[in-house]
Amino acid sequence: MPSLIRDRPTSTAAMLAVFGDEALLDAALRFEACLAQAQADVGLIDRASATTIAAACVERPEIAGLAEATAHAGTLAIPLVDIIRERIGDPAVAKRVHKGATSQDLADTVLMLQAQAGAALVVEEASRLAEALAALAETHKATPMLGRTLLQGALPITFGLKAAGWLQGVAGALTRFERETAAIQLQLGGATGSLAGLDGKAAAVVERWSAKKRR
Repeated sequence: MPSLIRDRPTSTAAMLAVFGDEALLDAALRFEACLAQAQADVGLIDRASATTIAAACVERPEIAGLAEATAHAGTLAIPLVDIIRERIGDPAVAKRVHKGATSQDLADTVLMLQAQAGAALVVEEASRLAEALAALAETHKATPMLGRTLLQGALPITFGLKAAGWLQGVAGALTRFERETAAIQLQLGGATGSLAGLDGKAAAVVERWSAKKRR
C-alpha cells in the first residue's frame, strides 16, 4: 500500500506524484483521448466522435471506486473504458472508444508516460546539480587543497579541479540518461498484437499517436 512515511524519505514529492494514482489516471485518459484523435486524423473515425471522446476523458473518475472496479476486472482499461462510454451516452460514438486497442496497450503506455514524466524530473535535478558544480569549480579554481592517492596525502590540487571532476561525472551520466530515456515509446498492438482492429491504418495511427504523446 502507498505510504508517505516509507516513500517520502527515498524520493521527492514531485516524483511520488508522477507515479501516484492521479497521474496514472490522467495518463490513462490521455491514452484514450489521443488514440481517438489520432484515429480521426487518419480518417478511421469521424472528427466529431474523437472530439466527444476527448471531452469525456477530461474529468478524472473517483479513484477509490475505480480501484475496486479494477481489482474485480483485473485491469484498469475495462472499468475506465466503461466510464468513458457511459459519459458519452451515444452508443454509436461510445463503441469507438478504445477502438483497436487492448488493455495491455493502456497499461504499458501509462507506465511509459509516467516514466517519461519522471525522467524529465531527473533531468531537471541533474541539470541544476551540473550548474551548481560548474559554479563551484569556477569559484574555487585557485583554492588549494590536499590531493590524495590510495587515500594518502599527495601533491596539492585545487578544489575547483575536484568539483570539475564531479561535474564531468554528472554531465556524462546526464547525457547517457537523456539518450536512453528518449527511447520511451507507446504500446499499441491490439488484442492479439496484430493491430487488426485498425483497418489497415495502424502505422498511420501509431505515427499520429506518437506525435501527440510528445506534446
